[in-house]
Amino acid sequence: MARIKKGDIVARISHGKDIIFYVDKIIYADRSQFAILKGVVERIEADAPIEDLELVDKKMIEQKNENIEKRLAKRVNNCIKYTKKNLFRE
Repeated sequence: MARIKKGDIVARISHGKDIIFYVDKIIYADRSQFAILKGVVERIEADAPIEDLELVDKKMIEQKNENIEKRLAKRVNNCIKYTKKNLFRE
């Protein structure tokens, strides 16, 4: 297992690697290491045991960004369709 350190880009194994984080701090408690995490894309802060973290490679980051862009484009298109439908209704 690679050593996790401050500044690394990681994902939580127990959450299915659903969110990409960067390691903001490493803290020690009860003979264990925990990481304070901040979301790279999502506005979120979390903590996790170091053992639950996996380093994220560049390919996974690119895939996540592509998925987010697709979801945002779909939402924008739906908003445009809804607005056109309701604006010209009268």
